[in-house]
Amino acid sequence: MIQVVEWFFGRGLSMGCGLDWNVPKHWKALRREEQVTKIKSVIPQEMSKTHIVTRDIVMFLDILADQTARGWQHRFHTTNWDYLLQREVSRRFPVGTIKPWWLASSQVYHHNGTAETPPGDTFRSQLLLETDPQAARRLSPESDSAFEKLINSRLFVVVGMSFECAVDRFLFKALKHVQEDCPVGESCWIVVNPSTSTLRETHSNILDALPAATVCTLRTDFGSWLRSKLPELIKRGALTC
Repeated sequence: MIQVVEWFFGRGLSMGCGLDWNVPKHWKALRREEQVTKIKSVIPQEMSKTHIVTRDIVMFLDILADQTARGWQHRFHTTNWDYLLQREVSRRFPVGTIKPWWLASSQVYHHNGTAETPPGDTFRSQLLLETDPQAARRLSPESDSAFEKLINSRLFVVVGMSFECAVDRFLFKALKHVQEDCPVGESCWIVVNPSTSTLRETHSNILDALPAATVCTLRTDFGSWLRSKLPELIKRGALTC
């Protein structure tokens, strides 16, 4: 039986690549639709700037290609609006080519929407703002597909995020409802973040929703963890030395 590592990436991944853009404060006075339009316009411009370097993502994909143990695969999720990770995955495995055995899906699940969603797309989730309440989230084929996979997984890695804003906390609220009946209820979570306070918050948010889960916190940045060859995943059998 194939086991899957579910990877969750937050802003820490983008910032490690040099993409540290934030929504300008004065935009928050605009109508929501105007903010979304501006965000979708600006992010591709920010991604194309010369200082953006995706070597951590490249190193990450190289490690998975070289070290993933037989019987394991990887699936990627993000709450970021940018598509730096999806772009690197698509460069390696263009549409129409056969994906490698270690990759559960060549699609990166964007739980809060993405700036690359084409007009008329009916699969992707809508773009959600950090100021949106939980009620703003709408079901989509993407979110349905992602949730079905998450509840049946047992190993998660969280990089550079805390699930603190309302739209992110919705995921744990949903997982809490099914945790007694699904494998996710007894899952293992590896949380990677250089911030002690964020590690503490993420640890608390996970156990509040999944009290039977195991949480391992690593106070380090993603690049440093990659250079150490991800020993925690080797220990759990997902990667080889």
